[in-house]
This record gives sequence, structure tokens and C-alpha cells, in this order.
Amino acid sequence: MEIQDTDIRQLLDKITALRHELHKIPEVSMKEHKTKQKIMSFIAENTQLDIVDCGFWFYVVKKADEHKKGAIAFRADMDAVCGKDGLYGHYCGHDGHSSILAGLALVLADKKTDRDVYLIFQPGEETGEGAKICSQLIVDKNIEEIYGLHNIPGHARGNIIVSEGTFACASTGLEISMHGTPSHAAYPEAGRNPGPALAKLLLDVEDLTERVNEHEGFVLMTLIGLEAGSSSYGVAASEGVLRLTVRGEREYVFESYINRIAELAVSAAHRVGVTVDVRQIERFPATENHHENVQRIISCADRLGLTVDKLHKPMRWSEDFGYYLMRTGGAFFGVGDGEAYAQLHTQEYEFPDGIMENAIALFAERDMNINSGHKSCIISLIQS
Repeated sequence: MEIQDTDIRQLLDKITALRHELHKIPEVSMKEHKTKQKIMSFIAENTQLDIVDCGFWFYVVKKADEHKKGAIAFRADMDAVCGKDGLYGHYCGHDGHSSILAGLALVLADKKTDRDVYLIFQPGEETGEGAKICSQLIVDKNIEEIYGLHNIPGHARGNIIVSEGTFACASTGLEISMHGTPSHAAYPEAGRNPGPALAKLLLDVEDLTERVNEHEGFVLMTLIGLEAGSSSYGVAASEGVLRLTVRGEREYVFESYINRIAELAVSAAHRVGVTVDVRQIERFPATENHHENVQRIISCADRLGLTVDKLHKPMRWSEDFGYYLMRTGGAFFGVGDGEAYAQLHTQEYEFPDGIMENAIALFAERDMNINSGHKSCIISLIQS
């Protein structure tokens, strides 16, 4: 039976209402309890799809009527971010991402498919923890391809943003702590002061970053903080810490870059006789798209009459979707919020409801085997 435009409008109204409800209950990474329950209840009330509760997260599965292709998956994140006032809010649009995937569940509910379809509702994207856990499903269910998206300010509303290579950079926080021995400030030679070693290390990392950029590929180092000693002017510093955020376009280059920073830290510490600890915080892999899957996204967008923007450089921010792409084929793409839209992670930002339509259409077009009646209905709404 051909689905009517009124049915699509009702679907959009439902997921818009869901998005507004999720917006009111932002939750910290790996503690998205109310959010998870709200989405699960929404899908259970509106479909008869199988919902599998995995504790911190859950997934929905639409089993194939006839298996002709390998399993496919789509993923959305559920967590919020902390604002400058210390309160959590959906300043990155994950309430919208989850609502889009819930909308896809409604589209799939009464459709025949020729492959198993998994919808992954993931916690902890902002800290890089969630995808480490959820990506095991790729192996367990032998999923052959996976897709995810993010809303992107600075691009025309509803445009589809793709990258043939890396969509979002790898990144990690580095906390480099050095430990010496105290002394009276009048006799600094009697102690071991890590301050000069940390200062030298910062300059060495800047030099390394320039060399890697010139010969190997894009990396970026940002100084977050440099501390040594205390406010007691009679005591020489004996403890210090250098905090950096580092980013890179290609995973293999980035991993080597981190290792070389650690080697520089050890060398700097040994020169002045202090000990050193190097700790990675919130490690995100590069989100390196698979070429074949990017081409499929572009083809789907073309069939739907959507404008495609191609990135010439990766986004400098990070996204833990890269963990999935290490395990199977797939691609991550963006949907434009608007060219002058508020930036992500600012309190002025709120997910634009109007882009959900294009996002659901593209997900549904991508190998969902939706019948032509539904597809033409979506196209007519997009182009109206």
C-alpha cells in the first residue's frame, strides 16, 4: 500500500515532539538513563520492532523478510555536553540525531527489507567511550556496513556534507606529569625542578608538529595548560604538568605522532633527573570513511535531489564513529544546519528540527529497500 504524504507529516510531527522531550532531559555521557528509556518507549509504542536493551545502550533490529544482502547498521548518539554555566544541555544536537534514528525505526516498521537492519542508540560519544562498547555489535552480528551523521553549522540547511577520506580528526588529551624533589628556592641545585624540562618539551612538541605537518600529514597541537610548583616563593618547584590536546587526520600518522611526543617527554625528564608519566585522556580515532560507502551516500542524495557539499579538509573536531569504521565498511556524513547557524557546543545552539526530514530520507534511501511510493512521498515533501 502506498504511504501518503499525511503519514510522513505525522511521522515528522512525532519525532519532532520526541526531540523536544529529549531536549528537556540532557544527561552526561554514559549516564543517559532517562534518554534511553524515553527513546525505547517511543519506539515500542509506535512499532513492533525488536528492541534489545544492553544496559548503557540499546539497539533496534528489523529482520529481513528475505536475506539477499549482508546486515546494515545506522547509529545515533544520545549524550549531552556541559555548558559554560556547568549545566548539561543538548548543545551538540544529539537529541536530534537520536530522534532521526527513531524516525527511521518508524519508517522501517511496516516495510519489507532484504537485509537485517540494526539501529544503534549509543551513549558516551562526547568522551569517546560509547563506540568502543557498541562497535562490538559489528562483529557479533556480522554487519557489513554502517552509517552515521552529524548536524553541521556553516553549511546550507539540509545540504549533505561528505568527505572522501577522513571526516573528523583523531584526537586525544595528553597529560604529561613530571615529578622531582623539592628544595629551598635559595638552593635550587639541591632539588630536582621539572619546570625547565616541561618548558623545553613544549617547544620540542611544537617543532615535531611542524615537521609532521610538512612531511607526513595534518596534525595539530593546542596548549591547554602548563603548571609547575606552587605559590610559595621560598620553595623551588618539584611537580609540574603539561596539558595538550593533539589532533590528526590519519590514524596511523596520529598514533606515531603521539608515541614520539611520549618519547620526547621521557627524554626531557631524564635530562634533568625527574620522573614522568604520560596519560591519554578521551582518545578518539580518526573517522576515516570508506570510499565505496561515501559514493553510495552521494548517489542516494542525488536520487533524492539533495545538494552535496564535499569537504576538502576534515573537521578538526573528533567523533568516536571511527571505532565502527575500524571494524567494517561505512561512512559518516553531515547535514547542514544553516550557513549562519549557531556553533556546536555553545549555549546559543539548538538542533534545527527542519533538517530531520532530509536525514531520514537519506537513511531510508540508503539500502532500506523502501517501496517507490514511500520514496516519492519523501521527495515531494523535500522539494515542496
